[in-house]
Amino acid sequence: MSLLRGIALGLIVVAAWAGTATAQPAAIGSERIGPAPKDWTFDIGPGVVVAPWFEGSANYRVLPIPNIDLRYQRDKFFVSARDGVGATLLDVDGFKAGPILRYRFPRNDGEGGLRYGMGTVPFTVEGGGFLRYDLPYLSAKVELRRGLGGSNGLIFDALVDGKIPISPTVFLSAGPRLSVTDGTYNQAYFGVNAAQSANTGYAQYYPGAGLRSVGAAASGVWRITNNLTFVVFGSYSYLADAAANSPIVMSPGGSRNQFVGGSAVSWRFEF
Repeated sequence: MSLLRGIALGLIVVAAWAGTATAQPAAIGSERIGPAPKDWTFDIGPGVVVAPWFEGSANYRVLPIPNIDLRYQRDKFFVSARDGVGATLLDVDGFKAGPILRYRFPRNDGEGGLRYGMGTVPFTVEGGGFLRYDLPYLSAKVELRRGLGGSNGLIFDALVDGKIPISPTVFLSAGPRLSVTDGTYNQAYFGVNAAQSANTGYAQYYPGAGLRSVGAAASGVWRITNNLTFVVFGSYSYLADAAANSPIVMSPGGSRNQFVGGSAVSWRFEF
């Protein structure tokens, strides 16, 4: 039980970073590199990330993170810092689909250039589904999720990655990202109501649904040994439409340009 609690705690810590520092999922999913694994794999190790304090912040912080990934037959079931919690229920002719859960931890009042008086956007679990299509050198994925608490907003993310195997142990992937959100989500993270405006001096702002961000992401995986892996990753998101026009983003403490970068090593256990 103590091991399971430790795994759960590590995933929560990583999810806190993933939910506040990125504008959309960082990668498409489990990549086929190295020898075929056993049914169950568990990867764990240290990592570091440089990311904005919150989505739309101009200020950055460095975070140590645990790199945790538990899988059954690659992606039939997964609990992953990168890919969320989910399962593949449909796997036909390159198409995969199933449920997905992601986490978005609070945006805390006054942190990272946010003026005090905006209040905290609470912890959110985002539940929904994904559809993925794989070709030998290209993958595409869409996710539709709804906040279950917290923002209660609706999020649509689309990702495309070109996949380049440099060698049997080195793999690169990169491609564009796009995210669309509804008015409920945008009001929670980018809106300013009358009370918040009076508290902070931000102008009142009531955004509707629209394109939230466009960008690109890249990652590299080096399977040093059958069990030891090194990963480096980075992404850029440009806030658009309703998000870009937010007084929070347009203030000196905000920015439309959002960068995330980091690296991690992990050791694989198979059973």
